[in-house]
Amino acid sequence: MCEISVVVPVYNKKEYIEDTVRTILGQSFSDFELLLIDDGSTDGSGEICDGLSDGNPRVKVFHTENRGVSAARNLGIKKAVGKYISFIDADDRVKKTFLEKLHGAINGGKAGLAVCGYYEIRKRKAIPHIHKNYNSGDRAYEALRQNLLCILWNKLYVRKKIKHLFDEEVSTCEDSMFCAWYYYDNDPKVAYVGEVLYGYMVHDDGLTSKLQDGALNGISRFLVVNRLISERIADDRLRYRAIHHAYIMYFYGVYLYIFETLGKLPLDESVLLKIEQVIRDRNYRRIVRFIMKYPFWDIGAERVTVVEFFIISFSMLGMKRAIYFFSKVKKCLVP
Repeated sequence: MCEISVVVPVYNKKEYIEDTVRTILGQSFSDFELLLIDDGSTDGSGEICDGLSDGNPRVKVFHTENRGVSAARNLGIKKAVGKYISFIDADDRVKKTFLEKLHGAINGGKAGLAVCGYYEIRKRKAIPHIHKNYNSGDRAYEALRQNLLCILWNKLYVRKKIKHLFDEEVSTCEDSMFCAWYYYDNDPKVAYVGEVLYGYMVHDDGLTSKLQDGALNGISRFLVVNRLISERIADDRLRYRAIHHAYIMYFYGVYLYIFETLGKLPLDESVLLKIEQVIRDRNYRRIVRFIMKYPFWDIGAERVTVVEFFIISFSMLGMKRAIYFFSKVKKCLVP
């Protein structure tokens, strides 16, 4: 038995896994186990994991056939023995006090979830993100409004409170869904650590930069649980703002995983067909209509960006080529 179980799914990360493990084993908090789940790697990552476990009883390695990151994390949950559990990606980095400060926050605040700030590291640029308190007085609104439930890995969870495992049927938003279901199942008090302690690496060849089959399905499932959480908000105005924000995040997911990726491909009929399938989806059209209409009812509601406005307008008009070309040149239009 230990206090924290750290689960790291590993698939073909031989360039990164040693540095990631080094930052984990160098933690100032020592009462933890490290579970490396080798998800059928073919580049030697599994052998590297075995070498990292030699002579270190805290490091446990499990080898499986390739079944995806969700299955790997689920195996980690089943093998974990810690009171708390943290998920770290195999190419990310954590600061020395990551576990110590999250553990202190979740215990000191008698909370069911602890969260810290993080760096998004993209092309050697580190962009910091720290969750803020909107002082609304409603926990569910706070969680939704500041995108607390979109991110898996900058948190510490109570292992025995996990009732929904990772959805192995989807390849997009499975991590966000896990976090959202955990929140929905437990309605936890959240302990905030106002420091950047986690470094999230973004690679051009990573999952987040590739079009995933069934992406719309995963994004839609994430929206469902966010709607369930928003229904708990008693104040009508806050509830509508939370729903509106959840819809904007749905659109952002569609843009990130579908439109933006398609904009990187050569224009052909298959690209236009994929865009058409999205913009003709009945649920998509209902959501983007709400996004555009609601702010006129509430001057304090969130506004869409210029890019979002044009993409939504093009999609409502069925302008597939406009969406493609706008997605392609977006980086030139946005400062």
